[in-house]
Amino acid sequence: MTFSKASRTSVLAALSCLLLMGFAGASYGAISFNVRSSPTEVINTGLSEVTGSINLVVASVTAPAENIAGTSTGGDAQIGISYYANGTFMPIDNTINTGIVIFYTAEFEFANPTIIDVSNGLVGGRCAGAITVNLTGDKTSAHPIDADQFIRVEGVRGRIAASSGVTQGTDMYASLQSINDPAANQFSQDVIRIAKSYPGMAVSVVPDSLLLCFATLDGVPPGSSGPNYSIVITEGFARAFVDNDANNDNGTAAGLANDRVDSGGQTTPPLYAPGFVAATAHTLGAPTNSTEVVVTLDSIPASVSSISWPAASTQPQTYSELQYVSDTSDGAGNAIAIYSYQTIDQVNLSDINIETFILKPIIHLKSGATQTGIVNASASLAPYEMSTPGCDAPYVPGRAQPRFVFVREDSPDTSPVVPGADEGSAPYANIIRCNCYMLFSFVTFGGGFNTGIAVANTSQDSQVFPTNGASTQIGNITFYFYSATGGYRGYFSTSDIPFGQSYIGLLSTMIGNSTMPDTTFTGYVIARAEFQYCHAVSYIADDAFAATAQGYAALIIPDPSIKAGYRSASAAADVLEVLPAGESLNN
Repeated sequence: MTFSKASRTSVLAALSCLLLMGFAGASYGAISFNVRSSPTEVINTGLSEVTGSINLVVASVTAPAENIAGTSTGGDAQIGISYYANGTFMPIDNTINTGIVIFYTAEFEFANPTIIDVSNGLVGGRCAGAITVNLTGDKTSAHPIDADQFIRVEGVRGRIAASSGVTQGTDMYASLQSINDPAANQFSQDVIRIAKSYPGMAVSVVPDSLLLCFATLDGVPPGSSGPNYSIVITEGFARAFVDNDANNDNGTAAGLANDRVDSGGQTTPPLYAPGFVAATAHTLGAPTNSTEVVVTLDSIPASVSSISWPAASTQPQTYSELQYVSDTSDGAGNAIAIYSYQTIDQVNLSDINIETFILKPIIHLKSGATQTGIVNASASLAPYEMSTPGCDAPYVPGRAQPRFVFVREDSPDTSPVVPGADEGSAPYANIIRCNCYMLFSFVTFGGGFNTGIAVANTSQDSQVFPTNGASTQIGNITFYFYSATGGYRGYFSTSDIPFGQSYIGLLSTMIGNSTMPDTTFTGYVIARAEFQYCHAVSYIADDAFAATAQGYAALIIPDPSIKAGYRSASAAADVLEVLPAGESLNN
């Protein structure tokens, strides 16, 4: 086929027109964004943590036609935000209508930026969330968008414990792309940082010993200020704990000033959001509850009658506390209590200070009980799930926000990295019997001599002293042998000695066994009785006890485990008076 010069000119003109139309179509609707983020801190054991906002700020332009919302054909343009970027991944814990809010400045009103999809899915075997933002196409080209106008996405909650952020100190990223028309929107950077993960709290368990002989005084001697055990909980970072209604003002307009709110609280410039104009403030991420702490006590022995949980924590700061919610016990040595974080001012006080809370559940002992043991304690952030979820729906109605994977913490020296890094629990209350120590300064068996020993358990004396008598106690006696020439050699333990009764035995029956293998012995013995008010005598005689060589009363050694110090109101500040709670050399 051949063309005349005139026909060739017409074809070229037509091609030029088509090319111009194509270029015009390609540039139509194109918006160039400078992408900015406001990364925030998140808890690495969290399953619904609010990540940083994503801001799409319109870049400077040379022609209005380059700043019209929509696709190259004037249809709706869609921007995808993927939480799988820079080697990090994060599932989302929202739906379109739960927590996520999109704000924009006035010139975007016609484009009506709207979130139309929120989903989780596997990418490279890892679960990651994705959000789709729709911009309504401008069919008339009459609404170009000026520079510095912006769209902001806020309130996206991430399942950090099921993401790369589970490893504390991890930076997490999101990526952006034009979904349905590559030419519709451009981004100055398409990967941005949205969060860094940290431990949510540090826990320190401070232990103390409780003495069964002072059961009616919660295991402490008379005159003591009380047990010195405690559970100290400290925020991992200043914004870690959140009160979903600071100051309990029911989210009133004035009260929102105390809450951690979204951008609807701003008035300059005016912001808009789908469904309403002149956007109003809401608590950021729409929390369903405050951060909670679950305190667990385990290995509770039968000598414990009950536990009193405090109504609230004590703490150095005056504007926040942990408030008691509920407690349960399984009757098998385990008890838990739930505490809710409460503050009068989330934004201006709590969010700029790392807070510390002290809880002191009181262990009550049964009178006359003999079972020893250690009550252990730990704490976990709550509400909790026992394990990290799979790649399920972005949000299931009824789930708490925020919430956490269950990880017990008991030490400030380690921080939880889940799954599989449960710290366990640490000693809180060491329940012991009151001891009485005796020194037998010389005993012997061999060469025709033997030693007889008698120890009286005088903790039953109510017949003599009525209500002023000692508390009845039962326990065994352990004799520790120290040879005159060889030092410590071994020990011998008796069965329990009932109150009001005595142990009577011969040295020859205490030795020559697995715990004290010597078959002859000369030296001294220290005996420990698991009851107060022990008194003893020893007799050294010939093997037939026909002739006595020596007899004496054992010396009573003060009990070093009893801490009975207290400050007298009349004493000088540097004087510590001590109540004798155990035995001493002069009683």
